[in-house]
Amino acid sequence: MNQEQVNETMTIQKMVGKVANAEGRPADQIRYFTQDCQVRIYMGDEQILEFTSPKYFESGMKTFFGNLKRCHYMLGQHTIDFLSQNNATGLLFCRAAHVKEDYGEDIIVDYCIYYEDIYEKVKGEWLIKARDIHYLISNRQVLGI
Repeated sequence: MNQEQVNETMTIQKMVGKVANAEGRPADQIRYFTQDCQVRIYMGDEQILEFTSPKYFESGMKTFFGNLKRCHYMLGQHTIDFLSQNNATGLLFCRAAHVKEDYGEDIIVDYCIYYEDIYEKVKGEWLIKARDIHYLISNRQVLGI
């Protein structure tokens, strides 16, 4: 990996961190996705949601997150492979906690997730062109605060 790729890797990782920081707020996240983005969400092996383009991103994410009150994401290992100067793929592991209201109680759902991403550099800025989100493990319980 040359110095330019090291710098570009850091830029992509910073962008992905901003996406995670805006989780639950799709209107803030959409700026990090291309105009022809594709997002698929899986629970285990089952695809539960798919949408393309920013037009459907916000409504699709609101449908998925529903009654999300707050969340926390901890990003882990993130490998990036460059296909060209303006295209790359990424594999990112994550742990997430979502707090939702369910029948009047706050429920915390703890997730183990990995993302398979395709990145594209558009007008000098790295964006997510495609993202497959894989929720592998989830655990629900009443929030104990």
